[in-house]
Amino acid sequence: MKGGSEIQEDCEQGLFEIRINHANAGFFAYVTFVINQLLHCEREGYTPVVHFGSWSENGSNAYYDPEYGENTWDYYFEPVAGVTYEDVERRLVDPDDSLQGGDLHRLTNSELWHLHAGDERSVFAYPYGVFKDKVELDEAWYRDNRERAHAVIQKYIHLKPHLVELLESFVERLFAGHKVLGIHMRGTDKGTADSATQLMKIIPPKQYFPYIDRYVLENPECKIFVATDQVQYLDEMRTRYGDRVLSLDVSRSRRSINAFQQRKQGSGYIKGEEVLLDCLLLSRCDFLLKCCSAVGEFAIYFNPELPCIDLNHEMMGVSFVDKIRHYWAQQRYKILRKWDKWHRKHGRVSFLSYRKSKTE
Repeated sequence: MKGGSEIQEDCEQGLFEIRINHANAGFFAYVTFVINQLLHCEREGYTPVVHFGSWSENGSNAYYDPEYGENTWDYYFEPVAGVTYEDVERRLVDPDDSLQGGDLHRLTNSELWHLHAGDERSVFAYPYGVFKDKVELDEAWYRDNRERAHAVIQKYIHLKPHLVELLESFVERLFAGHKVLGIHMRGTDKGTADSATQLMKIIPPKQYFPYIDRYVLENPECKIFVATDQVQYLDEMRTRYGDRVLSLDVSRSRRSINAFQQRKQGSGYIKGEEVLLDCLLLSRCDFLLKCCSAVGEFAIYFNPELPCIDLNHEMMGVSFVDKIRHYWAQQRYKILRKWDKWHRKHGRVSFLSYRKSKTE
């Protein structure tokens, strides 16, 4: 892909419009759509331009706010390759410009779905789509996705200056002089994504407590930064850990409907800014306790050195001893099946049939 003035001069050789895949998704799902379409552009040699307007093919953009402009990507981030969609629109209506509508490429809706959920080369924040059956923790798989996402972010995705200033002011005011444990607790509509049931299970605060208690024991002066979409979860954390708990004053819900889904309440821009800053602050913590969710995973994309435990995976963990027992039980059963097959072949009473007759 090209950069800077090169794009301005010959972007007509391969512009690509990055669009929202589907509207009813959280902020970092939108960013994931961008990352995966950027990877597509790199493979195909297109120059990308992000266009997140007021509407997608299946609904309204949850973060659109006309007071901040027509392209929600531009609210928070710089152009990914030095050109905005406004630049493209100006060129398309200029009769003296060589850029034509046919020079602007885009994927169809079905192609976007495949790229996001069916292409193994894409970035996946947790196992869904083509990886839906990957239930047990696969550290190599997560590492590969994190490295790929981090590389794309470093190259193309850069915060607007006002957000950089706001982030640094929060870090200085809240974190300075302390070890900070980051907590991401996902409530509300978690469980509606197309992933394994175990990974979509809501992990309540009480299941975080043993891990938090241990960290506090080892770091008595630490603070605890909590990012959550559920009012009750923050209340429980404050009740148990008191003044240690840090949080931003952001939109949260008491119900199973996420704040971003409540389109008629509050500013779309503000909702996006809040979850973005929550995630960036998680990335600046010393340790992260998270669940299977894009917010916690993006904290690691922003800071690949951040140590973390994912409680969705942790809670379904199987001990080494149990794995060995399960393995040998399987082997024993396979041997018995082979023995049974041999006996049947030679017209003899099989061991399995004999056992069955004895128990009936």
